[in-house]
Amino acid sequence: MTTSIEGRTALAAAVLALLGGAVYLLGLVLDAVSLLRFPEDAGRVAVHAAVDAVLASALLPGGVLLLRRQDAGRIGCVAGSAAALLATLASAALAAAGVTFGGPGDLAMGGLTALALVVPPALVTLALAVSAPAARWCTP
Repeated sequence: MTTSIEGRTALAAAVLALLGGAVYLLGLVLDAVSLLRFPEDAGRVAVHAAVDAVLASALLPGGVLLLRRQDAGRIGCVAGSAAALLATLASAALAAAGVTFGGPGDLAMGGLTALALVVPPALVTLALAVSAPAARWCTP
């Protein structure tokens, strides 16, 4: 069991990255189901699936590599959490502006919910991954 500050910081970042990656991977699976169920909504689902795939492919390997004390893991965690923040903020801004993909929809509430659910853990993951203790953890 790791008792150092460096280890606890890096492990927390890795666990959060793995949890976030798992959520985005689940989103990708649900996008595939949605595409089969609602083929008329293919454009919106394709965009959402692409974002989910990019985020899962950054966060999952980043978390695993960070657990293995590799600096590439920190980079993956930072890139994935920063991309999650940007995607969520862009989605919320577009929803607030009334811009929708594929027709009108009630996206404003969804945008606020996404902000409340995605931004806090993504910010914590980002802060932990860029911290000096996590960097020391990865240094041989």
